[in-house]
Amino acid sequence: MLDVLYFTLLMIAVAFALTVVFIVIVLHRFTKLLKTTGSTLGQVEIDMQQTIPELHHTLKQTHVTVDDIGEKLQATDSLFTTADNVGRSVQNMNQTVQKTKPIWKKDRLEEDIEPYVEGIRWTAVASYLYKQWKEEYTSRGSDD
Repeated sequence: MLDVLYFTLLMIAVAFALTVVFIVIVLHRFTKLLKTTGSTLGQVEIDMQQTIPELHHTLKQTHVTVDDIGEKLQATDSLFTTADNVGRSVQNMNQTVQKTKPIWKKDRLEEDIEPYVEGIRWTAVASYLYKQWKEEYTSRGSDD
């Protein structure tokens, strides 16, 4: 009976030793994993220290670009307003012509429309001159 007890204690000791060896192996692998993770995070920190200033600079440039685009879009507002006004004038003129078409004769129609045609011609001339001025202004601005 004493032999059975010793044998049982031996088996328990071997099982305990195997458990300890297994725990040591697991802890050793876990330690390696933590070391690898630590070195990776250290490299990430270094990379982030280099990337964050570049990202900050890029955001500043983007802000400047967005502001510039906003200013340029505001500069075109008057052009679109003028185009809208010309369109409304042409529409009003067309409606007037349609209403009074039976009353007017061809010669009188040409005489009555002449001021509108002149206005449209002068608008085209002004638009052409504005484009020429803008091109000249832009080319001088890029030469500086």
